[in-house]
Amino acid sequence: MNGKSSSSAPLIPATQWQIDEDTRAWLQHQGHLARLGDHALRTADEKWRSYRAVGIPRTAAAWAADWRAWIARERTPTPGHPHLRALPGGAPTSTSAGGMTRAEAHTAALLAALDEPAETE
Repeated sequence: MNGKSSSSAPLIPATQWQIDEDTRAWLQHQGHLARLGDHALRTADEKWRSYRAVGIPRTAAAWAADWRAWIARERTPTPGHPHLRALPGGAPTSTSAGGMTRAEAHTAALLAALDEPAETE
């Protein structure tokens, strides 16, 4: 072997990650597009990119998993609760001292572990 893992993928910043066909299919299949609507989905995507822009580069697969987790947590905007959780004024629950919810911290730890190069013998 040449020392590189065949599964190594390029690392990119969140701002360069693009919604791929698998993610679009996931949005449809899980009902998130119908639940949030185009406008709220675009707003959640913009907020995700803004929030993740300061993060370290990751693989496209890692960003896709993070984005899906973010979108799945968004609540449907209603007249009484117009804000998405990702928007200022949203109310994420159980926020830790680091500014992440427990679910976000868990997802970040999982993604960090996935981004670490595999040890070779």
